[in-house]
Amino acid sequence: MPWRLARQTETPTRWAAEGGGESYPSAADGGAEARSVRCECCGMAEECTPTYIGRVRERFEGKWVCGLCAEAVKERQAREPALSVAGAVEAHAAMCQRFNSTVRLNPKLSLASSMRDIARKSCMHRRSSLDGAATAAPPSACGGHKLSRTASCALPYV
Repeated sequence: MPWRLARQTETPTRWAAEGGGESYPSAADGGAEARSVRCECCGMAEECTPTYIGRVRERFEGKWVCGLCAEAVKERQAREPALSVAGAVEAHAAMCQRFNSTVRLNPKLSLASSMRDIARKSCMHRRSSLDGAATAAPPSACGGHKLSRTASCALPYV
């Protein structure tokens, strides 16, 4: 919780006396202070303790990965069980690098390419679902049927 982070710099006895429940180690007690560390996938910086940094690096084979990227790496491994942790981190880092080099530089171009990709996937899905069905009308270039105009939207010819 954010309010706890601000109070962690106070002495542990004062924190416990105010009803905080837990006591946090201070630098005088030999405890570790938070350090800034940058995610190797997305580049986001976080303040973390050295013990937490060590646990994350141990889990991801020496690389620091933020919480959001860690979830993406876990999801990638769930989809591809043969992929190693290092391979999943590498693939996610490449995806983050592609995102940062395209979307952030030119969002309009990115939107256009995303719409193109959605249309392409939709076209491929329709093509695969219509492969087995016999059609009387000639298929369009995408593999589906051409839409015909209805009487409600057709202009009368004069």
